[in-house]
Amino acid sequence: MRKFYVFLTIVLLSVSGCKPKDDFEKLASLDVPLGTPQSGEWLAEHKESGQTFEQYKKLKPFKVTKNSDVIYIQPIGDFNEKENKILDLTVEYLSFFYGVKTEKLKPVSDKIVPEEKRRLNEMNAEQLDASYILDSIMPKVKPKNALVTMGLSAKDLYPKPSWNFVFGLATYSKGVGVTSFFRYEPNLPDYRICLRRTIRTSAHEIGHMFKMKHCTYAKCVMNGVNSLSEDDRKPNTLCSVCLKKMHLNFGFDMKVRFQKLLNFYRKHGLTEDEKIILEQFETIKE
Repeated sequence: MRKFYVFLTIVLLSVSGCKPKDDFEKLASLDVPLGTPQSGEWLAEHKESGQTFEQYKKLKPFKVTKNSDVIYIQPIGDFNEKENKILDLTVEYLSFFYGVKTEKLKPVSDKIVPEEKRRLNEMNAEQLDASYILDSIMPKVKPKNALVTMGLSAKDLYPKPSWNFVFGLATYSKGVGVTSFFRYEPNLPDYRICLRRTIRTSAHEIGHMFKMKHCTYAKCVMNGVNSLSEDDRKPNTLCSVCLKKMHLNFGFDMKVRFQKLLNFYRKHGLTEDEKIILEQFETIKE
């Protein structure tokens, strides 16, 4: 009987000229507008027009093929026990977020960054030149079967001499990027603080590698940020527009993806993200 009513509903919608909403149209009802940028925030200082789904399609982003089917994470430098835990959990998370195999490569020494591409930050800690890593190191370590490859460092990063620091950096054309969790407090007793920040930035930078621009449509993991406080206000989830872009690349099962992410958030006590992903999951199941 239930199947009959479902069939009848579809017939009636077709007759009336109304099409049932797809998953992305359903999720759009949950999108939270960004509002007017406040002083110091990313969009207050960077005038960005965003990127529509149609604009994204024209860029012909990287897609999974039989010869290119893995996201690789390249550790750069040394990591202590707590930092290694964050690294391994980030690799696991990204496999759920993007729905493709994600693997960790053998670490490389950060001594491959020359002295002239290092400096001390305001905390008197060593910084590495992210642009140098991006242009001169990552293309060399990128495996042949890589969709994209992201470096991950426990040391601080700067993109150019005029900037104080950067959380991460990626290219739109070479499929490489680099992220640091130096400013995410990886050695706090509660590992969840650093984990939530690291998986967010990693997913964001890898999104850029798949030619996704900063999102200006709604609160989204692809929003640009200027500070740690602004970063912490950003969700670990994608808005409906950016999720549609990503689905174009990977064609993953939406319900399977949401369930895996929900399990991860619950397991690690990431309650804010759990609440958002659960609401999204319930919406597409209706």
